[in-house]
Amino acid sequence: MSPKHLVGLLALACAFTAASGAEKNQLRVESSRALRLAIVDGDSKAVGRDSMHSAFAEALEFELGQRCKAPVPVKPQTSDADRAAWGLANGSFDVGLVVGNSLPRAMVSSEFDVLKATQTAGKGKFALYFVIRKDDAGLAEMLSAAFPEALKGQFFLRAVAKANGQELPDVWSIAIAAK
Repeated sequence: MSPKHLVGLLALACAFTAASGAEKNQLRVESSRALRLAIVDGDSKAVGRDSMHSAFAEALEFELGQRCKAPVPVKPQTSDADRAAWGLANGSFDVGLVVGNSLPRAMVSSEFDVLKATQTAGKGKFALYFVIRKDDAGLAEMLSAAFPEALKGQFFLRAVAKANGQELPDVWSIAIAAK
């Protein structure tokens, strides 16, 4: 190798090293203890649906906090079914809530447990499907236990009543949904 090529190669190596060092200084890793909740609602533009989503996240946050004896923030994010299913599969979301009359096909997987809640009082216009990742058995068990309790929260019940334009529902029926 000629000295000219050697100097060029050395300069290129130094430039790459400097660029790599600069990128390392700019790399930031952020973590969060927040539970990431995907909300799929085909009628999310309906009156009261945003408040219902927020009220559910707050009720779930409260129930998980009671079980863990420490705050467990819940970070809700509205999504379509395909993105929510993909996020649940790859770990971008920890749990999903589907508001509607049926569970979207994209949300059906052997990797997920599904709990279905329907109103036993009033004229419910939708069901709730709680989609839980199975990969962390402890978290899945805690979420399965917290879901029915979160549905009893007064702020959530008021938000549902407002979204449905009905009297306050007093009870939700919870069952493992057919897959």
